[in-house]
Amino acid sequence: MAKNFQDDDREKAMISLFELYKDETEGRSGIDAFLKLDGKTIPFELKTTSKGSVTTVRDFGREHIQKWKNKHWLIGFFIKGSEYYKYGSPSMMAKW
Repeated sequence: MAKNFQDDDREKAMISLFELYKDETEGRSGIDAFLKLDGKTIPFELKTTSKGSVTTVRDFGREHIQKWKNKHWLIGFFIKGSEYYKYGSPSMMAKW
């Protein structure tokens, strides 16, 4: 997957690999993906990087903290032909 950093193909690959689904009505600023598990729908924020670090938004503020407070995070690292993933639950991310 040798494309640009903010690459929709990488997010699509993560959605497929982890059996998530995308609600196409969400739009760019909505929830990236969902997981259905034990009758629950779990929202995910997806991030990818080819450099080893992840950025969120340019206009970060209180509203983003509220928006992300209950989301699960899945971060895909695509570095020099290798790929691996890190997961952060809402409780794991709370300190941030």
